Amino acid sequence: MNIRWTLVLSVIALAVLGWFYSLQQEDAQLTELIKAPDSPEYVGQNMQTTVYSPTGKPQYLASAIKVEHFTNDGRTEFAQPVVVLLDLEVSQKGVKKAEGEQAAEQGAEQATNKTTENWKLSADKAKLTKDNMLYLEGNVVAQSLSPMSRLKRIETESALVNLKTQDISSDKMVKINGQNFSSTGLKLVGNLHQQVATLKEQVKTFYEISQ
Repeated sequence: MNIRWTLVLSVIALAVLGWFYSLQQEDAQLTELIKAPDSPEYVGQNMQTTVYSPTGKPQYLASAIKVEHFTNDGRTEFAQPVVVLLDLEVSQKGVKKAEGEQAAEQGAEQATNKTTENWKLSADKAKLTKDNMLYLEGNVVAQSLSPMSRLKRIETESALVNLKTQDISSDKMVKINGQNFSSTGLKLVGNLHQQVATLKEQVKTFYEISQ
């Protein structure tokens, strides 16, 4: 009798253990399905996109080997990003009106918009906030794409760029190359669209003298 009860209890114990193990497996699978609060909403590989302004005009082009977007604070993180800032050129073309039209419409002009690539930004990684502030980290390079630009190239390890205004700043050591000069120093402030860059501390500037 004791042997029989021992066998029955052993079977019951094994069944309970098996049921408990299956519950643990289901809980583990459910945990994997539930997104952690700090995990990205989506992840993309080798992404390329064009970002438009509220008025519908192209503002900048962005590409990266990996993109992660977080909905909790609206930020987007990039691995090896390349961002090309666009400059909007507006040319006015006069439109000839036919005879008999109202005088108020005479001499009206039609705007033709053309976007040109202005600056190329690259880094090891970057973070874009929902208010269009781009934080660049590691081997940061801002390269002018205009042959007429007075400011040619900016190199540093960390920089902040406002993608709306193209303001740029950095607290790290910065190297600047321009037309017939190069400078190094700390605490950069400037504007890429206006081709202006100022170093505030430990500034050294070298000029190329044309023969």
